[in-house]
Amino acid sequence: MTERSATRSLGHLAASSVAFPYMDTIRIPLAAMLRTLGANVVVPPNPDRAVLQAGVRLAPELMCIPFKLTLGSMVRCLEQGADTLVYVSGSWSCRFGYYGRLQAEILRDCGYRFRLLELRHDQIPAIARELVTMSRGSLPRAVVRMGRALSLGWHKSSSVERAETLARETLPFAAEPARVRTLFDRTLREIDETNRSSELVRLKRGLAGRFDAIPRDGVGERPKVKLVGESYCTLEPFINFNILRHLGEMGVLADPFLTAHRWLGFHGFRIGRTELDRSRRAARAYWRMCVGGEDENSLGHLILAARQGFDGVIHVHPFGCMPGTVVQPAMARASRDCSIPYLSLSLDEHTTETGMLTRLEAFVSLLKRRKDRSRG
Repeated sequence: MTERSATRSLGHLAASSVAFPYMDTIRIPLAAMLRTLGANVVVPPNPDRAVLQAGVRLAPELMCIPFKLTLGSMVRCLEQGADTLVYVSGSWSCRFGYYGRLQAEILRDCGYRFRLLELRHDQIPAIARELVTMSRGSLPRAVVRMGRALSLGWHKSSSVERAETLARETLPFAAEPARVRTLFDRTLREIDETNRSSELVRLKRGLAGRFDAIPRDGVGERPKVKLVGESYCTLEPFINFNILRHLGEMGVLADPFLTAHRWLGFHGFRIGRTELDRSRRAARAYWRMCVGGEDENSLGHLILAARQGFDGVIHVHPFGCMPGTVVQPAMARASRDCSIPYLSLSLDEHTTETGMLTRLEAFVSLLKRRKDRSRG
């Protein structure tokens, strides 16, 4: 592979072409925030088999599928001219916190040249200095620019969150599911193209009316399923084969424990401090220590889902993910103790949509039979 022409110097974001790993709708607020800060943004391409295979070819065989897909995404961004890669990183129990550094070593070994910008706690002073430099050395101007970026990012993220929630709640009851998908896709494009907070506020307020206008099929109560699991597998439709959409089309109300808005921290701390504490307390009887991969959160939300009247829980996790694997016996035990059906789906580059749908249809059929019996 030939060496790419990208800088290794400590140039500033304003003079850089910045890219970040792809993860579903997170790209919409992130790209807007970076542009507001003055960066040229290379938006990662929508994931497909070619992007995944690009990562599979370069990644160690036993790395998880989120690592492989994000690595392929970074390859495509570098080929499109990116010279700065931005990662969230840190020293956590899950190896996700080391993705940026490890992927950077792999990419540099392949001849790519770029600057790695890690967003972590011990880098806050350096990031602050960079923002001041982008604002011509003016601290007040840098503060104003950061405020505008955060405001626009929040409004875009919360608008996406509202659209996703309405689509999930409408789809199981829609007489024509395709109309929900079309409206949702059109709404995402509109949010992406709107760059004034006031316009986003008006757009968000009108979303409920848009989805309420879709005709319903007249069928009553639907089974409710909680989706839990590793963050990337929960959020990224390409990896989980659009599981939320399929569940909705099967007549199931699906509620993910994590959304893009929450992952970005706009909903408080990750999933919300109160909800996080409740899930940890619920998991304590089965799981004493979080080892990563949303193991503790998944287990806790399974127990909370049983208490909240959900009909089932689906756990999605990468094949080979140690936390997602070792928590399985605890989740199975909690499922039995709480009398809530539980389906585990392990995902990698060899997983097929047909196989996943077969298991999903069987699980949904089980939930509907149990619900019918409970009514009788």
